[in-house]
Amino acid sequence: MSPINLLDLLEILRRDGRRIALWCLGLGIAAYLLSFAFPAIYRSTAVIMPPDEDELTSSLSMARRNLSSLGRLGGPYFTQADIALAILRSHGVAENVARSLDLQDVYGTKDLESAVDRLRKRIKVRISNDGTISVTAEDRTAARSAEIANRYLAELDVHNQRFRSARARRTREFLEHRVTSADSSLRESENLLVRYQSRRGEVVLSPDSRAAGDAGASFLAQKLAAENELQLLREIASPNSEEVARLESRVRQYRRQLGELPATQMGAAELLRSIGIQQQVMALLMTQLEEARLREAMDTPTIQVLDVARPPSRRAWPRRSWIAAFGMAVGLMIGLADPLRRFRSVRPAS
Repeated sequence: MSPINLLDLLEILRRDGRRIALWCLGLGIAAYLLSFAFPAIYRSTAVIMPPDEDELTSSLSMARRNLSSLGRLGGPYFTQADIALAILRSHGVAENVARSLDLQDVYGTKDLESAVDRLRKRIKVRISNDGTISVTAEDRTAARSAEIANRYLAELDVHNQRFRSARARRTREFLEHRVTSADSSLRESENLLVRYQSRRGEVVLSPDSRAAGDAGASFLAQKLAAENELQLLREIASPNSEEVARLESRVRQYRRQLGELPATQMGAAELLRSIGIQQQVMALLMTQLEEARLREAMDTPTIQVLDVARPPSRRAWPRRSWIAAFGMAVGLMIGLADPLRRFRSVRPAS
C-alpha cells in the first residue's frame, strides 16, 4: 500500500474535518479543565556570588589547581564554589531547613526524615558558567517557596561562620602557645645579656657581628613563618598531600641554611643576635595572633547574595496552555485514526 500524500490528507479533512475538529476541541477543553485539579507548584530562586577564599585557602587552592594540571598525578581540584555546592546539597542542611520551617507538618509526613527526603526532591542547586550559585525551591505556596530558598542560603552562611570560627580558634590557640614560648625565650636571652654586661661592662658590636645577627634573624623568621604555615595546613589537608610535602621541604631548607651560617663566638654578639632573632619571631607571631583573633571574632556574612528569593507571581505548574495543547494533539490523533483506517481500506493498492 502506498503512503498517504498531501492530497489524500486534504480529502480526509474535507470529508471528516468537522469530526476531527470536535475531537481536538473536546479533548483540548477537557485537558484544560482537568488542569484545575492539579495542585499549583511555585518556584523561587535565590542566587549568590562565588564564595571568597581567605589567604590560606587561596594558596591551597592555587597549589591544587597547579597539581590538577598534571592529570592523575595532581588529583581532583576543588574550589570554594564546589564546597558550597556540597554543603547546600547535604542532608544536614536539608534537615535543618525542614526543622526550622516545620515542613513535617506542612508535608504531612510521619517523621522528619520523610519530610527531608521530600524537600531534597524539590530543591535544585546549580552553578552557572559565570560562577554564581543558584538555589531553586518548589512548593505549593509562593511565599514558602521563597522562604525555603532563602533559608538554604542562611544555613550555608551559618555553616561557613562556624567553620571559619573553629579554624580561627585552632589557629589562635596554636599561636598563643607559640607566643608564650617565644616570650619566655626572649626574656631569658635578655636576662643573659644583662648579666653578661654587668660582668664585662659596655658592649660594642662590630659591623660583622651585626651583619651575622641580621642574617640569622631573617632566616629564622622565615623558617618560623614556614613552620606556622605548615602547621595550619596540616589542620585542613592530608599529611600525605603535595602541599604538606612542599612546605616540609621548605622548612628543611631553612634549617640547613641556618646551620650553614658562620658561627659567632660566645659573648655579647651571640646574645644580641639571639635577642634580635627572637624579637623578629615575636613580632611575626603577634601579627599572626592578632589576625587570628580578628577572624575568630568576625561575624560578618560569608556569602554575597546577588538575588534574594521572592514569592513568584505565577505558578510554575500546571501550565494550562501546555496541557490544553497536549489534549488537542491527542484529540487530533484520535480524530484522524478512524478516517485514515477507512481511507486505506477502500483505497486500491498501487
